Amino acid sequence: MIGPAVVRKTQQLGEFMGELLMVGCGWMGRPYLGRAHARGLDVSVLDTSAALGWEETKAALGPGDRGYPVTATDDEGWLAAATTALADGPVAGVLGFSEPHIVAAAMLAEELGLPGPGVRAAAISRNKLMQREVFGRAGLNQPEYLHARDAAAAESFAAGRYPVVLKPLSSMGSLGVRIAADHHELHAWANKQPANASFLIEEYLDGPEFSVEALIVDGAPVFESVTAKTTTVAPYRVELAHHVPAGLDAADRQAISTLLRQVIGALGMRTGVVHFELILRSDGPHIVEIATRTPGDYLMDVIQAATDVDLYDAAVAAACGLPLNLPSGATGTPPPRMASVWFPTPPAGTVSAVEGVERVAKLPGVVKIEIDVAPGDEVHELRSSMDRVGMVVYQAPDRRELDAVLARVRDELRIAVTA
Repeated sequence: MIGPAVVRKTQQLGEFMGELLMVGCGWMGRPYLGRAHARGLDVSVLDTSAALGWEETKAALGPGDRGYPVTATDDEGWLAAATTALADGPVAGVLGFSEPHIVAAAMLAEELGLPGPGVRAAAISRNKLMQREVFGRAGLNQPEYLHARDAAAAESFAAGRYPVVLKPLSSMGSLGVRIAADHHELHAWANKQPANASFLIEEYLDGPEFSVEALIVDGAPVFESVTAKTTTVAPYRVELAHHVPAGLDAADRQAISTLLRQVIGALGMRTGVVHFELILRSDGPHIVEIATRTPGDYLMDVIQAATDVDLYDAAVAAACGLPLNLPSGATGTPPPRMASVWFPTPPAGTVSAVEGVERVAKLPGVVKIEIDVAPGDEVHELRSSMDRVGMVVYQAPDRRELDAVLARVRDELRIAVTA
């Protein structure tokens, strides 16, 4: 097997030897395949037999790509499949882009001497309690919290603090997170958790929510973009839309940028894309959590629509140590336009009709539309991002026209639901 140093040297000379190893692919991994192919990279894909057999996945695979089935989607499963893949040829980079992938991908990158977030940063990002402990020791702004092992301990912490935020320690995104208004809601949530499972209870921070999507190379941000969120109200606070750029003044932008660097330093994050969530209060930004992976919710598409920065390509390039295609002065430069993603929210029930998708796709300003329900499908109460039914990414030169594009989308798109 050709070692990583030889692979990198060969790349510098313009001749590719090796492949990108993708830990997981599924539906959301297809853009990374396309960007890898555009750079002349073949891809070895680790995924379930079912996912490798999807028509959409097979269509996205190139002639030189290879699939390696996993027997389980835990760290052990990914690593076992990687052993087979690594025996078949050199690896130029390792990419994991979703929560179940990132620890195994970081372990593989570190073992091979390739760029990656680092095992410590990946492991901490997967555990909300570890984040609180690490950021607390660094003296960074974040909510007060307690690692609760039962409802009684949580209730003692919550007394005089309601509402409070309840979180499983290692769930994906906001799955399972709830805002409890009183002890009745706290006990109802705690009683639904797995037996003997501890959890995190936190002070509720009221304020506008934002996220930072940043590309880190060798521990330093080389690109960062701040996204404003529109969410539902308590108890679940599910995102209804994301907007780039966030409408912030210079002082708030600088405070958020400073906190990002402090968080990256506390994690020991090395190389890769991060998704950093925060709440902005009168005393500055406060940490919600950080993920050492690319963001979901089609934020990569929104950022590209607003800034022309292709974070799919950047993630592939950074993982392989290849040159980045970033505009000069990308960090801190105002984007040339505005862009958003909107998630339609029909009421719970059975879908009776979906109309206007093709018309919306042709509207000026619409970048992408995906509707994931059809007549006969069930729509559930919006409790997490998993309950959403689709999305529309759209762009415009300014906020007035951006709002006008959304108004036209709402006029054309109809998802009818019967109770």
